[in-house]
Amino acid sequence: GTPVELGCEAEGRPPPLLTWFRGGTVLREEPVSTGLKLVWPRVEPEHAGTYSCVAENRHGRHNRSLHLHVA
Repeated sequence: GTPVELGCEAEGRPPPLLTWFRGGTVLREEPVSTGLKLVWPRVEPEHAGTYSCVAENRHGRHNRSLHLHVA
């Protein structure tokens, strides 16, 4: 029931498109030059799972994943 924020940042030229995924589902996608956040004011057990952030521009693609555990 506490707040949780997941952040993703990437730099590039041109600025990358940042996308948050949970499994194969796109949660948020924006062309940003700073960062992209996922925010839950009250995290619940159904929010547990693996989340991935992908940064992509015409020069390449990079990603990071994390597993959110909710007790």
